Amino acid sequence: MGPVRGRLDGAAPRRCGRLHGVTDRARGIPDIERTAGQAAELPIEPVKAFTAQALTAAGKLPEDAATVAGNFLWADLRGVDTHGVQRLPWYLKWFEDGICNPAAQVEVLRERPTRLSADGHHGLGQNVATRFMQKLIPKAQDAGMCVGVIRNSNDWGCGGWYPHLAAQAGLACVATTTSIPNLAPFGARTRLYGNNPIAFAFPRREGSPILLDMALTPVALGKVLRAQAEGTELPAEWGFRDRDGNLTTDPSVAMKGIIPAIGGYKGTGLAMITNILAGVLSGSAHSAQVEVGRRGQFFLLLDPDVIHPDGAEAYYDAMEDLVSQVRNVDVLPGQQVYLPGEPEQLRLEERTKAGVIRYPASVIDGLRKVASRLGLPFELA
Repeated sequence: MGPVRGRLDGAAPRRCGRLHGVTDRARGIPDIERTAGQAAELPIEPVKAFTAQALTAAGKLPEDAATVAGNFLWADLRGVDTHGVQRLPWYLKWFEDGICNPAAQVEVLRERPTRLSADGHHGLGQNVATRFMQKLIPKAQDAGMCVGVIRNSNDWGCGGWYPHLAAQAGLACVATTTSIPNLAPFGARTRLYGNNPIAFAFPRREGSPILLDMALTPVALGKVLRAQAEGTELPAEWGFRDRDGNLTTDPSVAMKGIIPAIGGYKGTGLAMITNILAGVLSGSAHSAQVEVGRRGQFFLLLDPDVIHPDGAEAYYDAMEDLVSQVRNVDVLPGQQVYLPGEPEQLRLEERTKAGVIRYPASVIDGLRKVASRLGLPFELA
């Protein structure tokens, strides 16, 4: 891999498709090649080690490469595997194209007791946002709350990771990010807003936090890309449409067409609000100007001991009362009720115990190609 070059001085990266209309493909996502081969179970720790090794070879500091690899595997272990090592080839392509800086570090721009703003200098979101959270958490613990915004960040991988870090420190957290424009305002076909995820975490006295991490489409777009690579069709109920508004199950047509938002106009309304929080308030690119390396992020951290009028113990009592009420609802036949984040936590525990994750052929093929491009041995599968 050659050196990272160009467009890392704050100038806008080059456009990937037409701004005013439906793009030929999702901006910032490399072309998807049809893959061959078979799915396989790969061992967790060697996958993490290989990912960190590849990122280090591409120019990241070893500790930063380990942070990104940790975020990848946390996503894969929880079953959010569209946000894990599947994205490694994308990131390496961004490095090669000079639209993402592997060596970038977050820089604090303005600081107050309950506020922090920063510039990510076009670095990978996992590094930028994780290092930023490491600055926000002690401020929130000291002051009771803290608001943080980042400009010029990047794809941050699995968004639940950041509120999860806050919850581990006993804090509640809300986080959102801008992303490449893929959603049109309701009733239009021009892509203006990103599929901006929103993530929440609330600590509990015992057990895993309540953790909700949701995108604004019925499914993660990574599932559509995987279907394209695997040569499979989309379920019709996902609601993807072609450029003329007709329902389609063809993933390649879906990514060029009209991508649905959850709840119709409500979903695109949320897309606008998250765009304001993470794009406008952060001083970053927003709406149609969002590109690789020019994403904004927003974080709100709250200390329950300070915010709750009766302190932390009353907060935890109320949380457990809430959980108890959920546990005791009248469940429909054949159904099971989970807390937000609970299915993913159970999957993480199951996969951690097994020591392996089953990856589809497209992901394994992508990792193998990464090894070839970087001259690394590939002994995972």
